[in-house]
Amino acid sequence: MPQFVPSTRAEQVLRIGRIIGADETPTAMVQRLTRALARQEVEFSGTRAGREFAEAFEAALVGRKIVMSTPVMTNAGRYDDRPLTACTVPTIGFDSNSARWLKEEIIRLHEQGMGTGFNLDETSDPVAALRFLNQVAVDSADGGREDRPVGNMAVLSVRHPKIYEFIGAKADAPVDGIDWKFNISVDLDRGFMEELERGGRIELRDGREADVCHLFEALCAAAAACADPGIVFLDRMNARNPLPGMGAYTTTAPCAEVGLIAGETCQFGYLNLRRFVYTDAAGRPAIRLAELAQTTQLLTRALDNSLEISQRTLDGPRAQYVSGQKRKIGIGVCGLADALSVVGLAYDSEAARTLMADVLSFVNFTSKEESVRLAEQRGPFGAMHTMVIGNRHREVPGHMERLYGQLESRTVPAAVWRRLSRHVTATGMLRHVSTIALPPTGRSALVIDASTGIEPHFDTFAANDKVIAGLEWIVQNTHSQSIYADPSTHSPAVGELLASASDIRPAGHIGMAAALQRYTDEAISKTINLPSGSTADDVRAVYCAGYAAGMSGVTVYVDGSRQLQPKKLSHLTTQGDL
Repeated sequence: MPQFVPSTRAEQVLRIGRIIGADETPTAMVQRLTRALARQEVEFSGTRAGREFAEAFEAALVGRKIVMSTPVMTNAGRYDDRPLTACTVPTIGFDSNSARWLKEEIIRLHEQGMGTGFNLDETSDPVAALRFLNQVAVDSADGGREDRPVGNMAVLSVRHPKIYEFIGAKADAPVDGIDWKFNISVDLDRGFMEELERGGRIELRDGREADVCHLFEALCAAAAACADPGIVFLDRMNARNPLPGMGAYTTTAPCAEVGLIAGETCQFGYLNLRRFVYTDAAGRPAIRLAELAQTTQLLTRALDNSLEISQRTLDGPRAQYVSGQKRKIGIGVCGLADALSVVGLAYDSEAARTLMADVLSFVNFTSKEESVRLAEQRGPFGAMHTMVIGNRHREVPGHMERLYGQLESRTVPAAVWRRLSRHVTATGMLRHVSTIALPPTGRSALVIDASTGIEPHFDTFAANDKVIAGLEWIVQNTHSQSIYADPSTHSPAVGELLASASDIRPAGHIGMAAALQRYTDEAISKTINLPSGSTADDVRAVYCAGYAAGMSGVTVYVDGSRQLQPKKLSHLTTQGDL
């Protein structure tokens, strides 16, 4: 029987985060999770298929090829009344008459392990609404019934009459860090960005006009002060929304990796990219495509099984209906920085961006191909045949081809996308409305000692002065570890490989995110780290560069702008222009 033996740090994450039970071992957690998901396989395909799935899935977990989101690891096979979803939008609207019921729903969702997203456009006082919602989240966390810390997102249109007050809500507040359970973002529409370029004005929803440059300056100053607000471009996300007939995205998941409508949820699981790259005989970076394909197919199936469990435990008919109509899943990645270290590529390099784009393009196509197979076995997502208007997979010939087939990828030719896209349009066979999203991966990545999401390594050394796991290859292939103590002693090649989040130019962060955004159904959770002393002008440069690069949202963090920051950027100096 395979054993899952985490590192000391990883086991601390499992136990402190209550991902495993008090008397549960890490191996028992893997077995519990495997049994729960395999039962769904048995229901659809019989005992033999269930056994084959269980063997492959357990091996992938133990081998650290995949890791599931913390709600899946925490809840599957452990709580019969909890879904395995990471985030949702409450179905109760925000107004004074519904505050009590909304509070109860939020607490219930948080106790089940779900983060929440809100759009405050319809509120007359979005700051008061934000403070109310935040206090509910604080009270819920203090109640001691949450197994995991959950995030929350509040989004407001830049055209709201009280946009200035919202922009300063966190920068001006006396509380910091642990007292804030909400991220906030401003939705910047295309018209606003065009006026920003011209230096013009926009009309707010109450008829007043606002100077665009002054408004944007206030936004950037607040973000420099406290990392909020971030910015999202919901019109871009809705342009890729495959099912607008069920509603436009009005908010996002807490980390802005997926757009959501009321009642919508998402299941997440992650591929550890370090396991799928290597250096070939000629010394060139290469991808284990066959292994990556098999693992992507397995994860797609696992998330579909996870969704089956969630549908039976989601609270309320609206959430169950939306889940069944869309069947949204999100395959993400972790270990990207580790993978680049293994093959000797600097994070901020064109070769790294090309390799990772090739990987994600292949994962995207493979997941959709498997979704077609699952639809043929289990049926398509509900809206595929019931949504006559507003289903781009059926209405728009070549929808997938339009999104992905014109992109340059060495792993998936345009002709292959064309065939798959036309097959889906003709047959209606697709199990999931979308399959790819890139969350930050957080504690899930820590469970398998992988670098988080698509982020670079945060530092060369961990808190215990040991070399970060993903950088071991470099250490083993150099003459002395002493070179890591002083960055000035690095050779140019080694220095580029060891560049951490704080060393990489903002343009390097944005370049990687933009390269992968093109192959993502939804969006990317990406934070641009800026050194202490960065100004509103620095934030403005990052936000504008992110928009120009085609991103769906951007968040910045200036070192020291919060007293309680998760990691310390210890040696930063202002990096100047992008």
